Amino acid sequence: MKQGTICLLFLGCCLSVSLRSGAQTAPADTVFSRQALALLEQSYKKQAAENLRLYNGGEYLPHAHGVKGFPFLGSPDPLKGSVFYDGNLYEDVGMQYDLEEDNLVIRDYSGNYSICLVKQKIAYFIIDGHRFVYLQAGNGLPSAGFYESLYSGKTGGYARRQKKILSLDPTGSDASYHSYNEYFIEKGGVYIPVKNERAVRRYYTQLKD
Repeated sequence: MKQGTICLLFLGCCLSVSLRSGAQTAPADTVFSRQALALLEQSYKKQAAENLRLYNGGEYLPHAHGVKGFPFLGSPDPLKGSVFYDGNLYEDVGMQYDLEEDNLVIRDYSGNYSICLVKQKIAYFIIDGHRFVYLQAGNGLPSAGFYESLYSGKTGGYARRQKKILSLDPTGSDASYHSYNEYFIEKGGVYIPVKNERAVRRYYTQLKD
């Protein structure tokens, strides 16, 4: 949900209280003002309930202290994006995609701590210009999780993006995050692994020709 919407809800709540107070002291309340108040309260409750559904997940605790780099896509800091979660679309949300644990992370409504959204409730999310969808394992996919949708149509192209900790020193003093990618072409519900993203794009170009 956009921050502007949240501010609007807050103002709506304040207006609701103000209208109630005025209605108690005004000598003659009108039917219009009562209807407007009822509609405002109904809208506020609906929007607030939808917003609270976004903050439904477990606490996120980073665990790789001392590792060089960061596990997230694009940046160590939250990036603005959108997510279709539990039947609702939320836009302009600060989020981090943890590529090591395959978790989408947001701040809770108070901003005091981070939470992981429930994967199975995420239809898709868009972050840093990348659109990810949740896919089940099977039919050629090695594991369930988030896959970047490179294109879609009669066939689809997908990338499985991950980060793993690599260390060549037995003490782990040189541990750092390294990126790994797998690519698939989906055709008729079957996912075919290909070598790289260029192969995915080439197949898509051939389809268009």
